Amino acid sequence: MRREVLIIDDLPDIRDLVAAILAMQGHGVDMAEDGMEGLNMAHAKKYDIIISDIDMPSMDGIEFYKRLIKTMPFMKQRVLFITGNKEREGDTFLQKMGARCLAKPFTPADLLEALHEIDALY
Repeated sequence: MRREVLIIDDLPDIRDLVAAILAMQGHGVDMAEDGMEGLNMAHAKKYDIIISDIDMPSMDGIEFYKRLIKTMPFMKQRVLFITGNKEREGDTFLQKMGARCLAKPFTPADLLEALHEIDALY
C-alpha cells in the first residue's frame, strides 16, 4: 500500500537514506530539515506517517510533536521518532504519549517493520 510520508531530520544523509528506503517500497516521500519546516509541511499536505528525528536545531522533534497533535490530534499515533541518543529511547514524554521510537543506526527492515506497525493501527 502506497503511503505519503514526511521525513524530518537535520542530517541530509539520514533524510536521503530513509527517503530511498521508502521510495523503493513505492511510498511518496517529502523531506524537511527541522521541526518548523516539517510542521508547515504537515499543515499543507496530508501525510499518512511522519518520521522525525528528536534532536534537531531550531525546533526539535518533541516540540514539533506537541504542536502537531494540538492541531492534528489524529496524527498522534502516526509519528515515528528516530534518534541516535540512547537516552531518548526511554524518554518519559514519548512513553506517556505512546509514541514509537527507533534507535539509530537502524536497518531498512527495522524501519519498514516500524511503519508496518503504525499501518496496522489504521
